[in-house]
Amino acid sequence: MSKLEVISGLHTGESYKLADRETLVGRHPECQIVLRDSTVSRRHARITRDREGYYVDDVGSQHGTRVNGELIRLPYRLQDRDEILLSQTKLVFLASIDGESSVNEPERSSTIITSLDVLRGSEVKEENAPKWRALLDITRALGVSLDLTEILPNVLENIFQILPWASRGHIMLTDGPLGQLKPYAVKDTATTGDPGPPAISRTITETVMSKGKAVLSADAGEDERFQASESVFELKMHSVLCAPLVGSANEPIGMIHLDAQDPTQPFTSDDLDVLVNIANLVGQAVDHAHLHEIQLEFARRERDLETARQVQLHFLPQERPSVSGYSLFDYYNPADAVGGDYFGYTWLPDGQLAIAVGDVAGHGTPAALLMARLCTEARYSLVTNIIPSEAVQWLNRDLCKSNFTFFITFALCVLDPIHHELTVVNAGHMPPLLRRNRTGEVEPLGVDIVSPPLGIDERLVFDQATTELEPGDVVVLYTDGVSEALHKDGSMYGNDRVVRVAHQAVHAQQIVNALMQDVISFNEGRSQEDDICVVAFSREK
Repeated sequence: MSKLEVISGLHTGESYKLADRETLVGRHPECQIVLRDSTVSRRHARITRDREGYYVDDVGSQHGTRVNGELIRLPYRLQDRDEILLSQTKLVFLASIDGESSVNEPERSSTIITSLDVLRGSEVKEENAPKWRALLDITRALGVSLDLTEILPNVLENIFQILPWASRGHIMLTDGPLGQLKPYAVKDTATTGDPGPPAISRTITETVMSKGKAVLSADAGEDERFQASESVFELKMHSVLCAPLVGSANEPIGMIHLDAQDPTQPFTSDDLDVLVNIANLVGQAVDHAHLHEIQLEFARRERDLETARQVQLHFLPQERPSVSGYSLFDYYNPADAVGGDYFGYTWLPDGQLAIAVGDVAGHGTPAALLMARLCTEARYSLVTNIIPSEAVQWLNRDLCKSNFTFFITFALCVLDPIHHELTVVNAGHMPPLLRRNRTGEVEPLGVDIVSPPLGIDERLVFDQATTELEPGDVVVLYTDGVSEALHKDGSMYGNDRVVRVAHQAVHAQQIVNALMQDVISFNEGRSQEDDICVVAFSREK
């Protein structure tokens, strides 16, 4: 048996027997040799043993690993008395202790297991050039299609051409909310039909998927690390090779698993190098296919939302009504493709015009669906009920019966263009604002008759208030997307600012344009977070 002895540094005089096939050296507590020197990396170097002797290689340390003063980049075959420098800690390799030989010693119960840290990459060896040419063929095949059910079986077939001594092979990807492994390609040289679902050691799967390491065992049946794995014994796996597929997030998204049953042709470390490089390419292809599918799904949703937007706009007024002696103007802009704000014009049987604005709690698709329902029901309630307050009461009872979890604020103005009277009903909405031309003052309408929103209680009784409109008077209705617009510092636009803008307006179109320009100026480029709707009408002078 061989050992490492510290000859300079924090641990001078300490020695460590190299009894395992693989010994990890570093500061991390999981390492077999733990060095508390702060300049040593958490996982600094690795000592591996095979029939030929001992090898040391660096595992991605910050300061590198030196043997006899030379920085190593590939596994280095150790000789007796070789000096290994890990930052400021120097160790000497002693090939034998107590007269025991470390080379060609008898095999123990644990044959061989090697791991490569795939997340750090791997070296390509020149002697494997023919295999890399075959790997190039796989690379070309991966560029042909984005259908994983098509390309992954082809990849597995090519792997069996590169490693023909493999008996079984599987390519599996994580699938579902819990990240379960799902087979996308399965091959069994001993089975002509469907090989059925793969049986893979949980120990191997855990090593590959949780640690991102590729695994090689030359005799899995005797390997002490797999002795608790029933699948290894049941399937008579003599040699196992497994590598993770790593995605763009540098996390395993699947794995390639091979096993060989012929004890005369076990997998080697060169085979592991080949599979790791194939797995890296396949992982990138899988990641690209997933991203492509996400893009397609996003495009489909965009098309669906555009269709929904067009349908919703169809429910809203296509044109403003022409009312003798009055001007009307409106503005509608949802925060998303579709929104929950509503406005509508409805001519009543007695020649009056109902002007309504509503706001479904929330925004987006659910609110838009309820808004569409509101459009239809509001129109029906207005033309079938002569008294405005009774029309709103009927509308509320109908919405309550539907058991919606949303509520709706709703403001109704019924304009009599002959007698120049305006009747207001308010269900939890901001009161309409009236700018008097005679004084220039702005007053809220129907403040004393505001009721709770629609859809909360079907027993609600609504009141109404009537006021006379004089020449030059302007009325404006708006939703909380205006008053609750946010500045980049988090402050809110507010109802008082709406009043100040309305105070300066003398015409319906002027007040809508001035209000929206002021909201945009207030936002200072911040994205709109709620639906916005403004409706204004003015009596001509």
